[in-house]
Amino acid sequence: MPCRFAPSLRMEKAIVGIAACVLFSALSLAAQQEQTFKGEITDSMCSGPGGHEAMLKKGEAIAQCTISCVKMGAKYVLSNPGNKTVYKLDDQMKPEAFAGQNVVVIGTLAKTTGTIHVSDMIRALPPKVTQAKSVYIDCAACPRGMAAASQAALQELADWKRFHVLPDPHKADLIFLFSANPYLGDYLTRDGPYPMPVSIKITFMNVIDPGTGESLWTDYRRWGSWRVGGAAKDLIVEFRAQLEAEEGHVERLLSLKQDLNANAPRNESK
Repeated sequence: MPCRFAPSLRMEKAIVGIAACVLFSALSLAAQQEQTFKGEITDSMCSGPGGHEAMLKKGEAIAQCTISCVKMGAKYVLSNPGNKTVYKLDDQMKPEAFAGQNVVVIGTLAKTTGTIHVSDMIRALPPKVTQAKSVYIDCAACPRGMAAASQAALQELADWKRFHVLPDPHKADLIFLFSANPYLGDYLTRDGPYPMPVSIKITFMNVIDPGTGESLWTDYRRWGSWRVGGAAKDLIVEFRAQLEAEEGHVERLLSLKQDLNANAPRNESK
């Protein structure tokens, strides 16, 4: 008669204990998944009622007030007036560059202390961008190798399927401007291409408001003329990552950020 293995009571308890531990670890990991938090970077002194009013009356900008208060001992915080929530931030280095600005913070929240453990921080996109449905791709002044930017951008937008690409800039919600030189803010006023010489060492992308000519988002890749198409695609991927982060797709953002970091050489985002 074959022997049958009958686990002892001690072993059964051990198995149950291991299973419970694994389940608890899984639940803890799920609870610690990164999420997005929106609000304004301010300081702990001015995050309450009244905020920066006193300093604004003296002619000091919100950013200056925030930085000054931190120098006097306050801490950078994320304030969301919409739900009247103020979050502490464990990283006190990143917020300085965003003082007084609306941002999207990516991280995990320690509910017991109300502290966000910051993974990343990006400037929030204006409603003009998040609500846009159509775009116009402008690379009319793109000489030589820069011409590859238009086709690469068109292909990436076709894969994205978020925006309608229109042939008329006056009917589009946004303009995606690609160039080899920095944008001078003169989309509505300039007559013809820039007179300055073009050396295709950098590919710039600006997301422009067609009504005002204001640049709503910008970044660049220092990849040289032979990689203009890849640079244009990479810039749209980065823009997509930020836009989707604001819509709560954190996993998508983190995945795209890893891909972007792997595509060296590239500059850090502004």
